[in-house]
Amino acid sequence: MKLTKTSKIGILVVLSLTLLIWGINFLKGRDIFRTEKVFYARYKNVGGLTATTLVTLNGLKIGYVRDIYFAEDLSGDLIVKIALHNNFPLPAGTSAQIASSDLLGSKVVKLNLGKSATLLNANDTLASQMDADIMQQVNEQIAPIKAKAERLIENMDSIVTAASRILNRNSQSSITESIRQVNLTMINLQNITATLNEVISGQKKNLSATISNLNDITGDLKGNSSKLGHIMGNFATFSDSLKNLEINKTVVHINSSVASLNTILSKIDTANGTLGLLVNDPGLYQNISSSTENLNRLLVDLRLNPKRYVHFSALNLGRKINVTTLQDTQDIDNVTYKVQLTSSATPISLTSPVFKGIEGIFEMKSGGYYYYLTAAESSFDKIRIILNKVQNAFPEALLKCYHNGKEVSLKNEQKMIKK
Repeated sequence: MKLTKTSKIGILVVLSLTLLIWGINFLKGRDIFRTEKVFYARYKNVGGLTATTLVTLNGLKIGYVRDIYFAEDLSGDLIVKIALHNNFPLPAGTSAQIASSDLLGSKVVKLNLGKSATLLNANDTLASQMDADIMQQVNEQIAPIKAKAERLIENMDSIVTAASRILNRNSQSSITESIRQVNLTMINLQNITATLNEVISGQKKNLSATISNLNDITGDLKGNSSKLGHIMGNFATFSDSLKNLEINKTVVHINSSVASLNTILSKIDTANGTLGLLVNDPGLYQNISSSTENLNRLLVDLRLNPKRYVHFSALNLGRKINVTTLQDTQDIDNVTYKVQLTSSATPISLTSPVFKGIEGIFEMKSGGYYYYLTAAESSFDKIRIILNKVQNAFPEALLKCYHNGKEVSLKNEQKMIKK
């Protein structure tokens, strides 16, 4: 049977289309002449996975990725359609892991077999896993190194900052000065060493003489050992003599004396006898103190006004003698009295403790000295009381009299009273 030209062309076209279809599927990794089992896997991110990507099991190619598309529930998840042309059974729990196959980042789907006794059927969904790519792994490895490097840089920055603070101009000058001082110290040590060498070399003779004298002394001690033994014997004899003394009797006499003294002190403490009354009777002390104060007042008045108490004249020329007593003293107008407490070349504070208890003190300067006086009184009796009161603290206190503001003597004041 002879084929026509048209039949030949038709057969050629069919063969060409078949080869084209087979070649295209071959390039996609699909063998149209093999039976395939289809499984599905769901991923949040496929990491650049594409169709025709190889599917391996323990490194052996057993299939390819036929298609990748979005899930119909609009969740954004990706469905990967896996075609297997190997009849190796897959147990339940088998996972499809997207991993990198080389350093260039090419992807591959690795099947990790489950351990269940139940087998998966075609069109079942596999568990999905996503292996970190090379960049992520590198980042994971480099991240700790990066953190350490950052901490190292921070420490270096702190060190540089501290060094810059230390090595400022003031610190540099201080360091330079310290080095200079160390150099001076070393020079001084050298000078001291040289001086010591000179002293030692100069005193060699003296040292030799001193050592010789020590040898002589030790020799004399050795030669006089018998005399030293005699001296020690004398000390022993003296100690024996002390031992034989009647020290016990002496101690007994001392104890007896102490007991007698205790008896006397106890009598004084219990107010037995004159001394005991003097020690324990406060009234007696107050009377003595009062008498002493009255006597002091009498002596002061006697010193200021001796004519009130004593008048002696060898010849009586017919003059009338008037003795002014205390009762005759009268207060007259324009006459005031003050007590001069003390004087000083340097000023004294009016609030000083030395003036404690004395009121109305004022300061007056005259001739380079400072005088401290009490307030003015017009009554002579009052000023005498003030004078007697302050003379315990100021024995040098004086009575001052003023007439119309001018100081006058006490004799003139007595003349004015007589008038």
